[in-house]
Amino acid sequence: MAEIVRMPKLSDTMTEGVVAVWHKKVGDKVSSGDLLADIETDKATMEFESFYDGVLLHIGVEQGKSAPVNEVLAIIGAPGTDVAALLASNGSAPAAPKAEVADKQPEVAIPAPAASTSVVDLSKFKAEVVRMPKLSDTMTDGVVAAWHKKVGDTVASGDLLAEIETDKATMEFESFYDGILLHIGVEQGKSAPVNSILAIIGEKGTDVAALIAAVESGASATPAISEVPKPVAAPTSAPTLAPVVSPTTQKTAEPHTTTHQVRVNISPLARKMAEECLEGQWRKRTYREARH
Repeated sequence: MAEIVRMPKLSDTMTEGVVAVWHKKVGDKVSSGDLLADIETDKATMEFESFYDGVLLHIGVEQGKSAPVNEVLAIIGAPGTDVAALLASNGSAPAAPKAEVADKQPEVAIPAPAASTSVVDLSKFKAEVVRMPKLSDTMTDGVVAAWHKKVGDTVASGDLLAEIETDKATMEFESFYDGILLHIGVEQGKSAPVNSILAIIGEKGTDVAALIAAVESGASATPAISEVPKPVAAPTSAPTLAPVVSPTTQKTAEPHTTTHQVRVNISPLARKMAEECLEGQWRKRTYREARH
């Protein structure tokens, strides 16, 4: 039997993590609570402990490399486990080929924003909301085993903020922000769901009550979008453009009447030959008239 360890979501804004250091190598024995790796998030670098007992069978993300949240980070289990089959059964199989594009392209629809038009803008508050992190792929809530800071304390990024007890183990949770600890959302010894308000860190004088109310009402860090663009249909063929006729071209293209003179452009050589021909005819005519 083996367990898949996935890239944890260590902050509410984290989308991917970098394995800064591996503290175990493939083949090493691992116990629950052992330091497995250092994970670098978009905020800070945190120590990541193992939730399982066994042998480190597979490392999914090499040291120094990044991977999205929930990607296979490692596999821990009994020696002899078929790791390839386990990876294939958990979504690591090659992706299916894409379907061919039809001749007629479908409409390109622009999705509507998830937030409503009455969303409150959180950017006016000079504070950051710290949420209960998801420290394991099976974690649904966490217990604050201990607080290492109290309301009013100065907090720097990287400071130990609290110890969070998950369904697997107890882990140290560091701050990602600089400021004053303005509010504690979960008392020591109490539990709260993942993504609930764990604490608020910011500038002194921030209206914490208004910030909490805004967060609970579904506020966003960006202003609301008042209008949703309509879907745009992709053209199936290139449009036919009418020729543009300038006034000069249009005038030239008009048919000539019998009263108009037509001027034909000829080359200089042809003009010279015509003039010599006319001059010769004029001399012959003058000579005949003189004889008569």
